[in-house]
Amino acid sequence: MVRKVSLRRMAVITCLLALVTGMFAPTTYADDLSAKKSKITKEISASKGNIAESQAALEAAGAQVEEARARVAQAQIELDAAQAEYDKAEEESQKKAEELRQATIVLTKARAEEDKGQERVDDQRESVANYARSMYQDSLPLISVATLMGAESTSDLANRVQWADTVLSTNQIDLDYLREIQEELVEARLNSQAAQEVANDAKEEADKHTAVMESARDKAEQAHLEVQQALEAEEEARRVAQSALESDQAALASQEAELKKVNAEIAEMARQAEEARKAAAKKSGSSSSGSSGANMAVSSKGLIWPTSGVVTSNYGYRIHPIYNTRQFHDGLDIGAGCGVPIKAVASGRVSQRYYSSGYGYRIFVDHGYVQGRHMVTSYNHMSGYAVANGAKVSQGQTIGYIGTTGTSTGCHLHFMLWVNGSLANPRTYLP
Repeated sequence: MVRKVSLRRMAVITCLLALVTGMFAPTTYADDLSAKKSKITKEISASKGNIAESQAALEAAGAQVEEARARVAQAQIELDAAQAEYDKAEEESQKKAEELRQATIVLTKARAEEDKGQERVDDQRESVANYARSMYQDSLPLISVATLMGAESTSDLANRVQWADTVLSTNQIDLDYLREIQEELVEARLNSQAAQEVANDAKEEADKHTAVMESARDKAEQAHLEVQQALEAEEEARRVAQSALESDQAALASQEAELKKVNAEIAEMARQAEEARKAAAKKSGSSSSGSSGANMAVSSKGLIWPTSGVVTSNYGYRIHPIYNTRQFHDGLDIGAGCGVPIKAVASGRVSQRYYSSGYGYRIFVDHGYVQGRHMVTSYNHMSGYAVANGAKVSQGQTIGYIGTTGTSTGCHLHFMLWVNGSLANPRTYLP
């Protein structure tokens, strides 16, 4: 703390000497603070870029989660439909199974009738065959002649004729019965075949509905599983994005707190320097001015335009052209073609230059005190540099070229201004 106070006193003495001799130059302490401020500004810019990226990732993850939820809802509808189809298929399968059971009963009965008919036909055929053999062996066709020739009386002849007719009638009845049961056997076989076809169809339908039922169930379960996995993945992505956002916001808060402290130190130094300047001016009877800006349009606050072009976006809140969200725009956008020179708005020293994912190629110039105000400017989205880091530059000197690097929608210059350690609206300091 003692060392810091001593440095401040040395800074005031140096400022007084410079004012008296007309050779005002930045102090070592100012350089240290400017470098420290530039470093913190760089970190804050990077943090803001990280936050923007994290916020965009979080919003994208949230949108994906909502889409996943919609797919889950659709999958549930499909699952319900599949379940209804499954239930219907199961009911139909039970119906077909019952039809198959009844067809099997009919088939079993038909086959039993067929077997019974076959036995009756076989038995009757055996009876007819035995009768035919008996007729052949006993020469039964000649019974009628023998009967007529061997009759002893008219009544005996009548008895013989009656006996022969009875034998022949009985044979005819057996043959008719054989034909009848053969026809029944044929019908029983047809019924058995029909029952077999019905049973086969019933089994085929039952198997088909079982396959449909299982396919519907598997499809619904697989769809539900896949969507659940997608939902879990999207939830994890949002959790990671939220964690990254919170981490970036914490880092930004810490860096902004440090920048606030540095800004306060710069403001105090500027106040002391201003008091010393007034005292010296009163003593010498003259006042000091900022950069001359000869042959250039210099504003009342000592700055010139960094490039020629049209202002496409002002300093302040706006709808971000990429993220489509309301965000604070920390500079002035000047539209110009890529490669157009960029000029230093006032004399100073290049305190930092680097590449940022959000701001692209950027350069910082510490202008020291311009008309009593400590100013630092930043030029962003450049396509290239024209001066080295640490170089001293004059007002109007080319320091870089218009580009569209980083998060940019086209060739333009994003111009930023800090006055006494705080971001300021550049438009109010330009001609």
